[in-house]
Amino acid sequence: MKAQSTKNIRIGISLSFVFIAVSYLIFRTNLPKIPTIFLYNLIIIISLQSLGFNRALFFLGSSVLLTILASVAINLRYIWNVPVFFITFLIVNDRIKRLDYYRHIIEARIEEVKENTNVLRDGYARHRKESLSLEKKEGKYRLLNDVASLLSSTLSLDRVTECILENALRVVGKTESALLFLVDTRRQELNLVTSRMDSNIERVKAKKGDILDEWVFKQRQCLLIEDIKKDFRFSEEKVIKHQRSFRSVVSSPLVEEKKVVGIVRLEHSRPRNYTSEDLRLLDILCDLGVVALENARLYKQTLDLAITDGLTGLYLRRYFMDRLREELSRSLRNELKCAFLMIDIDNFKEYNDRYGHTAGDIVLRTLSNVLRRFAENGVLCRYGGEEFSMLLPETSKRKAGDIAEEIRRAVEKETIELRRLRTNISVSIGVAVFPEDARVQDELILKADERLYIAKRHGRNRVVA
Repeated sequence: MKAQSTKNIRIGISLSFVFIAVSYLIFRTNLPKIPTIFLYNLIIIISLQSLGFNRALFFLGSSVLLTILASVAINLRYIWNVPVFFITFLIVNDRIKRLDYYRHIIEARIEEVKENTNVLRDGYARHRKESLSLEKKEGKYRLLNDVASLLSSTLSLDRVTECILENALRVVGKTESALLFLVDTRRQELNLVTSRMDSNIERVKAKKGDILDEWVFKQRQCLLIEDIKKDFRFSEEKVIKHQRSFRSVVSSPLVEEKKVVGIVRLEHSRPRNYTSEDLRLLDILCDLGVVALENARLYKQTLDLAITDGLTGLYLRRYFMDRLREELSRSLRNELKCAFLMIDIDNFKEYNDRYGHTAGDIVLRTLSNVLRRFAENGVLCRYGGEEFSMLLPETSKRKAGDIAEEIRRAVEKETIELRRLRTNISVSIGVAVFPEDARVQDELILKADERLYIAKRHGRNRVVA
């Protein structure tokens, strides 16, 4: 606007000088008057076109006045130039109005085009943003598809939990700490099984979960907290008492047949870090994860059935022999001792004949429970019938003999109720130690078996080492 005003002033000054020069030529020289007057009119037309009506009116009025004065003073025959000025004014004024009208139309069209351009630009930016968002979502859902394939091919329970947590970080992202809890079905409580933390994040002290995890566990619902300090559902004091700083949380339960079997939880110290879309992605991942967890558990149960005795829950003989072979090889490499115990129930046939096979099963289960108390670092096996085996790595003969004697006394004190009658059982135990008694597997088993039958022949309910 300022530049246009400066331009008009320059044009006005230039035309003023030209006007004065032409007026001088018309009235002070002997130049032909008619062409000069037309030149004079042309100056006025230019002023009207260049300066507009308001500014050019001054030049028009001045020219009319001077022309009338000059015509009267010098020669009346030039008075006809006055109507020429007015005719010129009317023509130019009409032209200016038309130009203004067209200019307004053009300006309106330009404004409309600009408005449409802005609308299109905003629409393009919005669609571009939506397109990028859809591409990002597509990438995450494609990643979920890959996760589903990976989880379906994983049958290790530990690997499944690791995979769930790792892919939760990949799918949702923007997380400083991630936790995965599984439910102890017997105690109905949460246990932290795996976690991922940034180096500057404090370790988790609440291994059973906190108030947020309890809420998800009891409500069986997903949880999104944009800012823990502003969430009315939870007391900040109860959350802070676990001494972990976080502001935003997204958590989803692993639900199987309407029962919560686990919880996946992601945290960040920044408020409003997670969105409802993040929660939805985590929920989908948990749906995939719970199927993989169930498959892993079923697979583990199948393996357990294949290697454990259904009655006592102890390992079967075939699996036990593999473990024995591995342990003997390790002991040989590291020059360690390894004890092998052969255990047999005294007069077991009499229990079956007197009380029936159900009573015999009770006796076998009772003995297996007693043996478990002494095999914390060892391997137990139902060797066959009423015979049991125990492998004790890194155990000397003296220590093995002491353990065997403790087992014998514990079994002797155990009371069993059979058909409302209280009774007791006893066991005979043979002990052999590698490599002191034998240097190969079969020989070690044979030594322990021989000592077992020595105990039997010498009155039962005793240990021979």
